[in-house]
Amino acid sequence: MKLFGQEAVLYNKRNNSALQNVIDQYLPAAQAAGCFSQLKGLSGGSLHFNVGTQEYVARHQLELPMPGVSLKRQHRALKHITQGIGPRPVCLAKGWLIVEWLNGEVKSELPSLQTLTSLLYDLHHHPCFGWRISLLPLLEYYWQSAAAERRSLAWLKQLKNMRRRGEPKPLRLAPLHMDVHAGNLVHQPEGLKLIDWEYAGDGDVALELAAIVAANNIEPEPLISAYAQLSHIPVAVLSQQVRRWQPWVIMLMASWYECRWRQTQDKQFLTLADEAWCLLRATNP
Repeated sequence: MKLFGQEAVLYNKRNNSALQNVIDQYLPAAQAAGCFSQLKGLSGGSLHFNVGTQEYVARHQLELPMPGVSLKRQHRALKHITQGIGPRPVCLAKGWLIVEWLNGEVKSELPSLQTLTSLLYDLHHHPCFGWRISLLPLLEYYWQSAAAERRSLAWLKQLKNMRRRGEPKPLRLAPLHMDVHAGNLVHQPEGLKLIDWEYAGDGDVALELAAIVAANNIEPEPLISAYAQLSHIPVAVLSQQVRRWQPWVIMLMASWYECRWRQTQDKQFLTLADEAWCLLRATNP
């Protein structure tokens, strides 16, 4: 639900006060935190702040949790991976996840294929997190959470078809980030790091590649070829598996935009949803 005027001001004050209580308890020798600032992003809900010279990011638990998405899992994922890939988690307490801020440059475009595939290869060779990514419950949730006037018969038909077919069987199971785009990549002198791990879980490496292609609107062949060579997977096999996942990730994007439209009434989500539906129709003529 989108808040306006005085209601939004009171809500933010309550949130900031609750976060300050967590900071006082879990950050050693912390004095009052600096000004809380909302971070830009389609999901929203993240706050940047500093305690002395140290910078942090805090995220609050969603009031209506989505299937398979929680701060608890995000915290576990960040503790599970090496420090060279993502930010260090500080604490998870009272509905807040606090992580260290990663200083660096966030560019408007993806890095080189070699840099990107090396990062993915490193991530995918970690031990699995311990929970599987399942897209169908998310698709069902987004359908139920979308505005009634936007739930078309074509959407329902596509959802039923996917329910009947089931998700593709994994080609290679690995820990996935599932939200790799330019805005979630921090360029540091020592290398590339990933932020925003809320959708992380175990899944098919081809699903990660399909999600990157769809989210960044890039040609799939160069990415698939570079990753296949690094991972010793036949290009034709990997390419076919990515194609199997493409309708799933495009449907996921379209459904998520529809859900965010109902929550925020921000018209950018209508535009993004319509673009994703057009892409899905082109993928599944």
